[in-house]
Amino acid sequence: MTHTQTTALLLGFLTFSASTAHADYHGDRPEGTLTAVELSVGLGVMGHVSTGAPVTGYGHDSEPGPVADGTLRLLFGNNRYFRHGLTARGAFFGGRAFGRQGYGYRFGLGDLAYTVRTLLPCISQRDGARFYASASLGLTGGWADAGVGRGPNNADYIARSTAADELDHAVLGWVLGGSAEVHYGKMLFGITLDLRRVWGIDSPVSDTWLRSASLRFGFRFDASDRPAQPELL
Repeated sequence: MTHTQTTALLLGFLTFSASTAHADYHGDRPEGTLTAVELSVGLGVMGHVSTGAPVTGYGHDSEPGPVADGTLRLLFGNNRYFRHGLTARGAFFGGRAFGRQGYGYRFGLGDLAYTVRTLLPCISQRDGARFYASASLGLTGGWADAGVGRGPNNADYIARSTAADELDHAVLGWVLGGSAEVHYGKMLFGITLDLRRVWGIDSPVSDTWLRSASLRFGFRFDASDRPAQPELL
């Protein structure tokens, strides 16, 4: 499946979900412009595949490992089921075991993405758990810090040390993500899948794909939690 098909599938699913209502759910219509704020942290796994690394096999060309991030999401609109807004996120990837035994690359990344979110009313409860699906598309960038790699001090160590000194570079690209969440009270829990493609700036490492999956926990404020106001005739 191409990236264009993936984007179309996500947005089509969200549009379909937003148009579906269930008789057992009667959410309040939020009032105001900024109607939801979410703050969460995530912990998961990430892997990168890089093109152009002069040293291979030690993590400069590809390496999996844990990733940690913090996310702020601002949502707008007064629709009960469908809202849109911005997601800002900072993420850190340090290589396998966060680089405690060496790493090829450490990435510090920042995302700014346009986000759409829909309530899934068929499985949500007015005064209980609410289920949401969302998709994001935007810009990502940051810094790639090269290390000597993960492995023994063999004949390649001199080349690896040179790479650690010379391959640090800035990156810029795009991020595409999707998430599923459950909100209960002021808390939220969820899972996020992200795909990033970044290009190195003034670096022989020209092209890097980063794929990640994270579990999320955080807190939320939503204007639809307020008691409904009577409508004036």
